[in-house]
Amino acid sequence: MPEARASRVLSELRRRIVMNELTPGAVLTELGLAADLACGQSSVREALLRLEGEGLVLRAGRQGTTITDLDVESASEMLDLRRRIELRGARRALRRVSAGDLAGLLAIQERMEAAAADSDAWAVLERDMDLHLALFRVSGLHAMGPILARCMLHSHRFRLWAPWHRRSLIETARRHRPILAALQAGDAAGLARELGAHLDTIVERDAAA
Repeated sequence: MPEARASRVLSELRRRIVMNELTPGAVLTELGLAADLACGQSSVREALLRLEGEGLVLRAGRQGTTITDLDVESASEMLDLRRRIELRGARRALRRVSAGDLAGLLAIQERMEAAAADSDAWAVLERDMDLHLALFRVSGLHAMGPILARCMLHSHRFRLWAPWHRRSLIETARRHRPILAALQAGDAAGLARELGAHLDTIVERDAAA
């Protein structure tokens, strides 16, 4: 039970930060969060330590915990790093993917589109991350997985914050179809093209200039 409670607290705080319900610069306290989330301070403390490791908060002892800033330059660096990691992984994944892997990826895609139909923005985001990370795991580059996951969290947070960025949930979900189609076809050039285009348009960075 304590582990389940801590996991729930972590998931909820991560959701609030990435969805920008907790805004950059906001100061959090363990006592206040424990009361808000109806849990013990130990669960909050554990969650904040994890979120610090993900770069979503900065802890400063008795001064409290601050939500990290959002800025275009940092977000662009994260997006560029994510692109390099994912494209490298996709090239390897194409040579290693099995029928079971494909079935799993297609199942995640179906769940993402179902979440979009239900207008559940957070579930769409979670399934988006699930799909990209599942594809990357096929590459066998396991040591880079946590780095990719962190880049994804920050790219989604930036996308949801970007005032010029607008895309419907169903469009967001369906953007993955061409990537999976190229993977199914064993089309290396097509996979690189579709995944690259997908990553380059997570958010329209030119609008930030």
